[in-house]
Amino acid sequence: MPNFPGSGQWSRRHFLQATVGATLTGAACSSLGLDEEEEPILFDGPQIEEEDFITLNARYYDIGLDARTGFPFSAVLDGTPLRETDPVSIAYRLQYLVDMPHASTAVDKLLSSLLEVQISERPPRNYRNMIPRLDLGETPAKPNSTSYSFTDNALLSSRVAMAAQAFKGTATGDKAQAFLDRQKLGYNQALNGSQSGFLPEFGDSTLFGVDPQGLDLLFGGYYESVAFVLAYFIGDTPIIQDPQRGIQSWLAMIQAQYAYSDQFQATTVRDTTLNSPLARNGSAFQFFHSLLGVQTEYMAPSMLGGLYNALFSYLDAATFDRLPGIYSASPHEAGFLLDNGLNRLSARQRRHPTQELFVTIDALAAAMRLFPKDSDARQILRGWIGLYGSVKDAVGQHGYYGAINKDGAPIKALYARQNGAMILIDSKAPSLLEAFLTENGRPGMCELIGQIGLSHDGDPIQPVPASLPLPLRFERLFTPRR
Repeated sequence: MPNFPGSGQWSRRHFLQATVGATLTGAACSSLGLDEEEEPILFDGPQIEEEDFITLNARYYDIGLDARTGFPFSAVLDGTPLRETDPVSIAYRLQYLVDMPHASTAVDKLLSSLLEVQISERPPRNYRNMIPRLDLGETPAKPNSTSYSFTDNALLSSRVAMAAQAFKGTATGDKAQAFLDRQKLGYNQALNGSQSGFLPEFGDSTLFGVDPQGLDLLFGGYYESVAFVLAYFIGDTPIIQDPQRGIQSWLAMIQAQYAYSDQFQATTVRDTTLNSPLARNGSAFQFFHSLLGVQTEYMAPSMLGGLYNALFSYLDAATFDRLPGIYSASPHEAGFLLDNGLNRLSARQRRHPTQELFVTIDALAAAMRLFPKDSDARQILRGWIGLYGSVKDAVGQHGYYGAINKDGAPIKALYARQNGAMILIDSKAPSLLEAFLTENGRPGMCELIGQIGLSHDGDPIQPVPASLPLPLRFERLFTPRR
């Protein structure tokens, strides 16, 4: 287990002077994290040092990278790479490389491999140049599923656009642009074939059809990448000529009827009422992973407030359940569990199952982008991640393991989508995405995301006037409540 520097004693009184503002740099005092009968206590656990945390999790690529294609393996299980990959894993790897100096060779190799695996109009299967899960045990890599996710491909497309902008005017940039050009018709066909009028969730290469369920829930996936796809790809094709069709779909998606919210009382803090947005199944990645692709300073105050309240709620639940992380998609004994989430933050109107079985930290790491480095709130998150890393066997040689169950047992599995998200805390690549869109005459990400306003009962969501719950003392973890 690594020895993180920067541990110290934080009193809850330390947060008396902080305030919650539109930029969410801090918060006012509260008794967060305490049972009502307890007195304020000191937190004396470790907090991570961010650069060391990033460096450690980037070690995933020391064993989790396919030498031929440059693709990351989607997982390393019991020390053995799972020789497949997926669009999310590739996307985070590409964003990491774009941020790195002197990584042009690695970026070029990855883009060449992406071009190699795009499939369109090749009977009996047609993937419309979208990327499904790929089997890396063959040369070239082969699809290992007939279905593919438009949400996951949207995430990948946005990261390829970052590369196109970063390497504009070079052969590498041309490869990125070629990948995007090949996808254009497929996205237009998908939107045009959707019964709901929204971009569909899934497609199938054998049926040449799309899922009738559209992406009409704001916190249903990677909302920033869906915004990019709708703004950049839609229009100027024989299928859909009007480029405003995509913008209209985005504007509809962010309306209140597709951005559900709820009001509830915090569990561990007296008289604290939370107004919070809801996600598909309450899984934290649906709120916070999208922050890796946007410049958060351009978010509307109610969007920032809603995300702050959701984060507060996750940490409040972790405090009550005496756990060192939050409920989010995670590995488990039989694979990867997408519906692991906080029940009270699930959009029950959508009837998606929710399980509260494991806690993780990758979404907490992504949520750090909401706060300046020197803010109290970011320090609190560093403490929660440090608490997670203090659990026996929660950290391996190549990064933080992806989940801990309610009994305190880590699931010793490394997943590229989690480790990849954790090393992008300070990514500068979102500014490239903004430039890419505006230089192509499309609405920028700042405009698209800045239009999201979250409300409850018609009123804009305000951040709860309380500091984020502090990490528990280590000895209180996993103990029965009296």
